[in-house]
Amino acid sequence: MQLEPIGENVVSQSKHGPSNAFTIGFMICLCCGCALILAVLSSSLKELQETGEMLERNKQMLMSAQVYNTSGYFQIKAEDGTFVPAKHIGNGMLEPATENDLATTEDVFAVFERRIKSYLIKENGEFTTFKEEGIDESSYTREHEGTGYANLPLKLIYAVFPNEDKEFKDLNKAESFVFPVSGFGLWAAIYGYLAVANDGYHVVGISWYKHGETPGLGANIAAPWWQEQFEGKVIFQKDKAGNVDVANAPVGITVMRGKVSETLGDSPKAHSAVDGMSGATLTGNGVTKAYKETLAPYRPFLLRVNEHFKETNAS
Repeated sequence: MQLEPIGENVVSQSKHGPSNAFTIGFMICLCCGCALILAVLSSSLKELQETGEMLERNKQMLMSAQVYNTSGYFQIKAEDGTFVPAKHIGNGMLEPATENDLATTEDVFAVFERRIKSYLIKENGEFTTFKEEGIDESSYTREHEGTGYANLPLKLIYAVFPNEDKEFKDLNKAESFVFPVSGFGLWAAIYGYLAVANDGYHVVGISWYKHGETPGLGANIAAPWWQEQFEGKVIFQKDKAGNVDVANAPVGITVMRGKVSETLGDSPKAHSAVDGMSGATLTGNGVTKAYKETLAPYRPFLLRVNEHFKETNAS
């Protein structure tokens, strides 16, 4: 550095600023540092994100099976057939409680693990397990979740077992079955669950856990007040006498354009239809198609379930 006199003052002047190599090196180090920080954050948050997604899926499945309420507490069926609040008492077991006994994350995972078991359904309606087929469940669901399971040679289904302190393995002991449902709404793919009772045709409940529909319109498919009307509907259309022919009847639940009572009255079709959503006709059509295309390939299984139900209740 050279000092040059100017009048009575001495001014310091630098002959050279930072070199190009230094500037480039500094920018490279800065970029690499930021990339490293982002990579560490992404890696550390990935497990939390995956746990959160799994928790939400478990809640949605339990909601469709009427084991978990949208208000955040568990529920069990009373002797009169209604659902009352319940709480987790350990080992996945539930007992009557109040609406203030909200479920924790640990509670949800514990109850899900005890009550919900996954199975695979063959083309002829027989069931098997992932273990028996030598299939890794995580890889199976990861590969097929986007396109659905209904048209696979081995179709996914979940059995919901009773709130009893014993281990169930026999699918015939299930109190309901949860079907993964997928289709297309107005804007994007929609994914949800439909729970059917062990008679093979009565709807226990539904839920939609992923969609891209318009808030206040098509997004109402995820609203509790809209989902509640599915409870007690039948997935196989009744005949004129009010009977259900699981082997031959049209399958699915129709989302009407308007109200069921005004369009169908109390006709047999009304028992397999629900009120539509104002301003969301195309979303409703997508839901109707999703239920039909998902349930149709499971008919052989549902027929077996229905036959077992009739045999059990006849004896």
